Amino acid sequence: MKNYVRIDYANRQIIMDRTFARLAKIVGSEEYNLLQTARRDYEGFHVVTRTIRRNDKKECYRGLTYDYMERYILLHDKAPERKKEFDEMRLIAECHSKRYPVIKQWFLQQYPEIAQFGMPDLSETPAAEQAPANAAPAAPQEDMQQVNPAA
Repeated sequence: MKNYVRIDYANRQIIMDRTFARLAKIVGSEEYNLLQTARRDYEGFHVVTRTIRRNDKKECYRGLTYDYMERYILLHDKAPERKKEFDEMRLIAECHSKRYPVIKQWFLQQYPEIAQFGMPDLSETPAAEQAPANAAPAAPQEDMQQVNPAA
């Protein structure tokens, strides 16, 4: 069983994980019975749900995807050679253990302004991401009507 209940004698606590706590709410379940047995065996102990400590100082680059990196490289100096190096790293990542963190570290070394100032919005999009020429134009908002499903 992956879910658990653990006894902390030093702090007089019965510690359970979040999934175990959710399953222990169901009367008659195996988790419920285990929790009741622990409470009966360790009277005076407090029942607590374990929480995961988060590192608030960790640098997080939300939205820094391979696609974003590729578009950013194409918009800056030395684009052909850096794009070639980026593509080689991506190919190696697919075959071996070189994964996203290594490529992200390389990217941040090449473009330190991303690490210092955050990620700017890339308004220029490559031609492949633009709508095809034969696509219907978007309808203006004032032409849209509310439809009443009850009518």
